[in-house]
Amino acid sequence: MKTLFLAYRSWSLEVYDHIKNNCNLTQQMILCKSLEELECFKLEDFDLLITCGWSDELEEITKRILTIGVHCAELDRYSYGTPIQLQILDGISFTKHRIFKFTSSQNSSRAHTHTREYSHEVDLDLSGGIDQIFRQLTATSVHLFNLFLNDFPYVVWKKWPVESIKTNARTPEDSVFSMKTISKKSTKEIYDIARCLESPYPNMCIEDDFGYLYIEKVRFVKK
Repeated sequence: MKTLFLAYRSWSLEVYDHIKNNCNLTQQMILCKSLEELECFKLEDFDLLITCGWSDELEEITKRILTIGVHCAELDRYSYGTPIQLQILDGISFTKHRIFKFTSSQNSSRAHTHTREYSHEVDLDLSGGIDQIFRQLTATSVHLFNLFLNDFPYVVWKKWPVESIKTNARTPEDSVFSMKTISKKSTKEIYDIARCLESPYPNMCIEDDFGYLYIEKVRFVKK
């Protein structure tokens, strides 16, 4: 079994270090940190492309090789980007981390077809700051990919339930709040906004006539 691994985020590169020598591989998987590196290889000579933490389009690539990734949401409405932030802001504490199959479709919108089929899943805890959540993403991704590689090629694919609700991805502008808006929120709500927007995401910013207050790290103590 010959495998390529596409990733660039620090937490996903740790995943590669843990699965690169899975016993089901005939040779150590090859790491690519960009699409340019990936295109140096003849994809048809490989059995599988694993992506981890990758959010860009892979439409042409997925026509040439079986491509999988991991998605950190249970509901279809969070398939359109920034799933961690949107789930936390919606009050979701526990969700699913799943392996999904990239699919190609000329008539489908970005990301929507990426989660139509999944194989393995585990629970994911969304409590704590972004660093803590990233550590969980690393651990659960290692577990999920090892399960997949151990089952390959006899992987059972399941249909991802489709919802009519669509939640749009957040933008950097969504991280900026006025004093008036913030004054209407509880300390817990402010904490959730700030913690899900810790670096490397656009930090929560409070704007008034004097300037901008950026919250890089936050801690909350419940009464």
